[in-house]
Amino acid sequence: MMKKIFIIILFTASLSFAQIDASNQYMLAQSYVQAAMYEKAKPILEELYHNQPENYEYFRSLNDVYTQLKDYDASIALIEDKLKSSSQDINLYGMLGSTYYLKGNDKKAFEVWDDALKTLPQSEVNYRVIANFAIERRTFDKAIQYLKKGQDISSNPIYFAYDLANLYSLTMQFKDATEEYCMIISQNPNQLNIVESKILGYLSKPGALQVSLPIVEKYSNSDNINFKFLLARFYIEEKSYDKAYDIYEKIDALQNSQGAQLLGFAQFLLGDKVYKTASDVYSEIINKYPNSPYVSAAKLGYAKTLEALFEEDNSAKIPSWKPFYELPKLNTGQIDKVISAYLEITKIYPHSEAANEAFLRIGELKLFKLGEISDAEVYFNDIIKDSPLSQYAADAYLDLAKASILNNELDQAASYYLKITTTGRYPDDKKNIATYRLARIYFYKGDFEKTKEYLKSMLDNLGNNSANDALELSLLLNTSANDSSNLSTFASAELLAEQNRFKEAFDKYKIVSNDPNKLMLQNLASLREAEMELASNNIDSSIVHFQKIVNDTDKNIYSDKALYLLGEIYQYNQNDKTKAIESYENLLAKFPNSLYLDQVRAEIIKLKGQTIERPM
Repeated sequence: MMKKIFIIILFTASLSFAQIDASNQYMLAQSYVQAAMYEKAKPILEELYHNQPENYEYFRSLNDVYTQLKDYDASIALIEDKLKSSSQDINLYGMLGSTYYLKGNDKKAFEVWDDALKTLPQSEVNYRVIANFAIERRTFDKAIQYLKKGQDISSNPIYFAYDLANLYSLTMQFKDATEEYCMIISQNPNQLNIVESKILGYLSKPGALQVSLPIVEKYSNSDNINFKFLLARFYIEEKSYDKAYDIYEKIDALQNSQGAQLLGFAQFLLGDKVYKTASDVYSEIINKYPNSPYVSAAKLGYAKTLEALFEEDNSAKIPSWKPFYELPKLNTGQIDKVISAYLEITKIYPHSEAANEAFLRIGELKLFKLGEISDAEVYFNDIIKDSPLSQYAADAYLDLAKASILNNELDQAASYYLKITTTGRYPDDKKNIATYRLARIYFYKGDFEKTKEYLKSMLDNLGNNSANDALELSLLLNTSANDSSNLSTFASAELLAEQNRFKEAFDKYKIVSNDPNKLMLQNLASLREAEMELASNNIDSSIVHFQKIVNDTDKNIYSDKALYLLGEIYQYNQNDKTKAIESYENLLAKFPNSLYLDQVRAEIIKLKGQTIERPM
């Protein structure tokens, strides 16, 4: 008895060791496969499979190695041998056809797949499996054929519809793709958002909208309201805004939603910068649904469109492409109309978030467009006093600080920034901005140690939105540590530039740039000189300054920015396309690592493909 037990133990132990050895061998083979050393993996896998032919993982890995080595005959023999014991395994037929396809025998591949589907039981799964092998070999027409046959026998056509629609769109059969997607919505209306995103993925391709629109129009006659939503989206893509409006109006009536759908349409138009149409839709909501809960949002949207139209109409007068610029003379009558629209909101909906946003926008128009600092402060203070918990309170503090800087009240500005950084409920992005600007306040005052203290707290978290600015200022401080006199002069110039006192700033920048020690501080001062000339509309002089910096590429680290600004002068001030393109292309050639590469490429495309438009 003991002898028998001993033999059993020995047998079990040897079996365990064999299994461990096989596992180690398989891991070794896989490491060779991952390193693309297929010849070394091949004999190991062949031995493993020979010893354990029932192990499907060994079989699959060995077949993969054969196909990688292009030993297709070995793959075919391996799969056919496996089929003798697993004749009902659809995956084996898929693999066999795939190998024939790789071998270049398309006809035989299709024959294997077709015969398998005819011979084996009719099953949705079988059709999907073979279709996936066809997709893997990128024979999409054959995959479509299998998916359609599977769909025909399926009790749930949606099971195949997404794959079919995707393949149709890949093969530019947009009409059929849209048909499939519409079928999905007809079967399951909850799929609208997914379907819409899928269709929008190909609708901009040539010819797609024209062949797809009639399909959606046909389905929109059904009682399924989701097709009306989809049709409206199609009309928007077609820029047939009147047609889209009619559809949303019908949806509003059907759902008795009191302008909710029209509001969504108007918001989309506003975001897509179709301001005039958006304005008309907002007006329609206000007039047609005066008691709707959406009227406040419509009134705010209407005021925003008026503001956007004002910006659009005056874009030629507002040189926002310049780093610094003087406030231009604008049409105050048009601004007054915008402000009146916002004021109406504050009166009808006092102490609401709509009113707070309106106050903020009025204040910013007063401050940044009209230069009426005292009047602007009134509106910012209205938010802080009446709604300190508002989402717009932090913005109001930021704008109040800017107003204080313009008034040369630096301590007051610092107190506003501190209010943001020490109030827990304000968003982190606002706190980061406030922290950086606090650092600049102390920089203006010549307190460089305090400046570094605030910058350090930002540089400990480089993921924040003001980290790059903080890094640049920190680098400037560190490289100018032994030149406190010039650094103080430069800091006072920076304050004057922010206060739009460009001539005074220019004089101080010039003192720093004239220093024979051409370090980072002097480099930046030279750039700022040119920017002050540009801000004062001394265009010819600014061009000379920028060109001097560009030609000094070995010494001035801001040469790429100077070249970029030269291009913008030629593009937006001189209307000289040729010179603008020349400047931008020089930047691409001379400074392949410049931060301005993306903007430059975009401007070149715009200049070569269309007329000059001034950026807003």
